[in-house]
Amino acid sequence: MKKIVFYILISSIISSLGSIAAYKKYAKSFLSPSYEVYPRKKRASSALVDSSGLPDFTRVVEKTIHAVVNVKNYSRNIGGVGGNNKLDPFDFFFGFPDDLEKGRIPQKNDFIGLHGSGVIISPDGYIVTNNHVIKHAEKIEITLNDQRSYRAKLMGTDPSTDIALLKINEKNLPFIYFSDSNQVKVGEWVLAIGNPFDLNSTVTAGIISAKNRSLGILRGENQAAIESFFQTDAAVNPGNSGGALVNTNGELIGINTAISSVTGNFIGYSFAAPSNLVGKVIQDIKKYGTVQRAFLGVKGMDLSKSEYLKAYNHKTHTNIKQQKGFLIGEVLPGSGAYNAGIQKGDIIKRIDGKSIQNIADLSFIVGTKHPGDQIKINILRNGKRKDFNVILRDRQGRKKIIRKEDMDPSELLGATFESIEKKKRKYLGIDYGIRVKEIKKSGRLSGIGIEEGDIILSLNGEKMEKPSDINSVLHSLLIKKHSGDVPVKYIKKNGEVYIVLFEID
Repeated sequence: MKKIVFYILISSIISSLGSIAAYKKYAKSFLSPSYEVYPRKKRASSALVDSSGLPDFTRVVEKTIHAVVNVKNYSRNIGGVGGNNKLDPFDFFFGFPDDLEKGRIPQKNDFIGLHGSGVIISPDGYIVTNNHVIKHAEKIEITLNDQRSYRAKLMGTDPSTDIALLKINEKNLPFIYFSDSNQVKVGEWVLAIGNPFDLNSTVTAGIISAKNRSLGILRGENQAAIESFFQTDAAVNPGNSGGALVNTNGELIGINTAISSVTGNFIGYSFAAPSNLVGKVIQDIKKYGTVQRAFLGVKGMDLSKSEYLKAYNHKTHTNIKQQKGFLIGEVLPGSGAYNAGIQKGDIIKRIDGKSIQNIADLSFIVGTKHPGDQIKINILRNGKRKDFNVILRDRQGRKKIIRKEDMDPSELLGATFESIEKKKRKYLGIDYGIRVKEIKKSGRLSGIGIEEGDIILSLNGEKMEKPSDINSVLHSLLIKKHSGDVPVKYIKKNGEVYIVLFEID
């Protein structure tokens, strides 16, 4: 009996030392540029079985629930909530405004708060959530599970993956380890933790019911969107967005992002962005100040969809059969694919040895890469397999990392500008200002509601008289490493004047 007690004691000490070492290694790696995602195989499962043989997740919940927070977005400009009283699709994926919960439709200039969730991913206060949860926010408030509240700083966003990184000033916080989402299997148990309907610390359980789902919800706002969601039947409702999807080890495998619903409430399936993609995004934001997005340079179609394939065969007089793979319909000149010799009509079968079944597989693999990375693509051409080594580039054709401070201001803001002729200025009753000529969904200005045709009057208090004035002000702010809000005064096409803020860092 003494020997048994001795062995148990020794085993407990070794286990404790291992946990401390793992914690130190994780904290050090996350806070350094060499951030990594931890594979599940490094730790044994924490899941238990109760006396009746059913799963018991109590230890997993105790391990993770304090690392999931309530995120409140205070803004006067939330998606479609406002003057036209219409809700955009994402309004169903996080908690409704306070006023809506009280039965009142908020008006355009009301200061309202939307509820969502977030996950603490390091002990010094880094929090990951969804971009749509904090979109248009003028103030972001974080409430911990113990009800302590903090104002959060927005470190960066990536509309392409619907991920945002926040930071609060606190230390020794509970946090959740990342797991290798590539190891997740269909059928395994998962838990969704979040704040549905502003009910803090709610846990639901389910299984992974499918992988690599592409829903089209992000692509509607951003043509460079990367959608490769986990599908789960764990109940997720408004307010869960940005919350944690964890495995039975209590490790983060995904960020809950959307639900499949016509009512706005859970009816069977929810979807989460995989942790490996989330990890790449937040690593880029921390290390470079902005997400480094690589592009293959092809357009095409999913060969798993018979209706699309039938139309393609009819139009091109071909007889391609339904199969796994991605059919290339266009190769963009100057892209990595073009330079490697990949052609229209090629079918991508594998990338770096991994099977490509559909567009979700393709976008996920390329989405975890950086400009300058090399990938090996296996294609099917005229019935024969061929391999190509492709060096990926960014959207501007560059093969190198571009830090935020080195970016052209038009890239940072996601817009181009043009001067306004004197007659037009006189008609509008202004003697300065520049017009927004083109705007991209991925830039700062789109995120704060500015649209093409709007007129920028001032940036950070400086009058805008010609497009180059934008560059001058932003370059000055970047050189000074300005931290915090940058005000933009502008006129909407209907003549109304607004002042909105964006964070440059």
